[in-house]
Amino acid sequence: MTFPSRLSLVLAASVTLFIAGCSSQLQESRTSSASQNPMQQVTELLAEADTAAPIKSARLKAEAARILVKLNRRDEAASLLEEVELQLLPPALQFEIAELKARAALDRQDGQSALRYLQQLPETTTNNLPAERQYQIGEMQADAYLYQQDQLSELQQLIQLSSFSPADKTNTLHNRIWNILTSMPSAQLKQLSQQPSNSYYEQGWYELALSTSSAKDLSQQSTQLEQWKILWQSHPAHQTPPETLAAVSNAETLTANNIALLLPLTGRLQKPAEAILSGFMAAHYNAVRAGTSTAKVTVLDSSLISTPGQLYQVAGEKQIDLIIGPLQKEMVSSLLQYGPAPIPTLTLNTIPDSQQSNIYQFGLAIEDEAIQAATQAWNDNRKQVLIYTPNTEWGQRAATAFSKTFTELGGTILDSYSYNNEANYSEQIATLLGTEKSNQRQKQLTRIIGERPESEDRRRQDVDAIFLSALPQTARQIKPTLAFHYAGRVPVYATSHIFSGSESSIEDQDLNGIRFVAMPWLTSEPTTTHLQLAQLKKDTDSRFGRLYALGIDAFQLFPYLAQLAASPIAQVNGETGILSIKQNNQVQRTLNWNIFKQGLAQPLN
Repeated sequence: MTFPSRLSLVLAASVTLFIAGCSSQLQESRTSSASQNPMQQVTELLAEADTAAPIKSARLKAEAARILVKLNRRDEAASLLEEVELQLLPPALQFEIAELKARAALDRQDGQSALRYLQQLPETTTNNLPAERQYQIGEMQADAYLYQQDQLSELQQLIQLSSFSPADKTNTLHNRIWNILTSMPSAQLKQLSQQPSNSYYEQGWYELALSTSSAKDLSQQSTQLEQWKILWQSHPAHQTPPETLAAVSNAETLTANNIALLLPLTGRLQKPAEAILSGFMAAHYNAVRAGTSTAKVTVLDSSLISTPGQLYQVAGEKQIDLIIGPLQKEMVSSLLQYGPAPIPTLTLNTIPDSQQSNIYQFGLAIEDEAIQAATQAWNDNRKQVLIYTPNTEWGQRAATAFSKTFTELGGTILDSYSYNNEANYSEQIATLLGTEKSNQRQKQLTRIIGERPESEDRRRQDVDAIFLSALPQTARQIKPTLAFHYAGRVPVYATSHIFSGSESSIEDQDLNGIRFVAMPWLTSEPTTTHLQLAQLKKDTDSRFGRLYALGIDAFQLFPYLAQLAASPIAQVNGETGILSIKQNNQVQRTLNWNIFKQGLAQPLN
């Protein structure tokens, strides 16, 4: 259950309790009013309260407020309760009125007022309340911090509650704590864990979050989690772990004794298939030599298999227990339409927004890069963006994915333009930036006043950033053209296509300042498998080399598919990026951010 839904249920439950009379002190028989309409009852109660003694007056106003809440007239109820001085009341009545005030404020998402109402309760009152009542106060305080967007105070309040939470609320509470912790940067978690004033409960939660966030992959995460359990056996998170963490721990690794690698060995995709095969087999042989795999690999030619039924029949005859492939997009689509796969299948291409049981989709999707670019631009406080992508199928997909993600985050797409390879970039960029309108205005003024005005051409001023997808040769023309049209300092976020994979400081001077995503394969220190392939192949560091990386990751990924699918925070560090499964059983890649400086690609810190 999500938090807002839980809060609504708590509020509804509170209202019901008050209507029924949640305190014996407030349960007075009012048979003479039972037949009246609710507002008549409110009028009678308030009239009686005006002449009653302070304590009885408070009881009557609280009863009137309960009726107003039931009628959804919460503002009137809140105003009425403002008149009640808590200090004049017995402890139980103090709590009940403060709670009703706070819940009314929380219903309006007014965290500041809710905290003020709860802080009016004397410490002696709260300390003498039953544990259940104290938990309710703490929970309301955490909700108030949530509406104030004070994440750290909310977290610390929730952790305090975890030390004495009722059994029926423990799961929800621990999930809420974990959601906050996993949204925090590792640096902040580390800083929190080093505070000497931390309680036992706080320190345990911080170290648990650090153990998972610092792990390079699921294997290391599992090791660090076991070490945490040894040190924190009495911690509430050990007794009742958050659901997403428990799901990763409980999901079994996928064991395959006979793997079918399904690739097109002839036709237009033969060369890409050979690169994927080389990467896969290099990773496989390394695992066999290390003693971590005994799987047998059977290579199947997808050019000779026309239907999903035929594929699964062949797999059954050869006793295959895992299929990796196909590569052809149309064949991936056929598998997804066929129905649940009889054996686990990891495709090497993706069909967005499609899902099928036992089929996991993995590929070098441009959507991963566009989504990451949109998120990064938004996080950098860029609110209004232009899009400039090629008039190709992958260019349109990049533009669509970026636009969808950026607008969902709250940003605005000012304009979008698609270019052809033979395009006049200057004319298109002038249109995109609005400089052609400025030039037209100057021409009109020249005709009117008879001489060219001294003012310069100007671009539109509402542009915070530009999203670009272009190959290196094209980008080397586009970036200077942006500068010519007065947009040289506008931040540019680009896909990996802009980087050739090899250093070319002279040619890439024109790309200086462009931020772009790229695979670890091309921008991180090479792994052992990468170095081995580089000795055998001449194109590992080209854009084509990404296919070797895809093959390597396909082998490294398959044992963890169930664990990745069980939790959106689980991840595996691969050659093509940090790999996770967010939804639809599709593997999502998070790539490295880089920037061109002095013609060289450098990590963007």
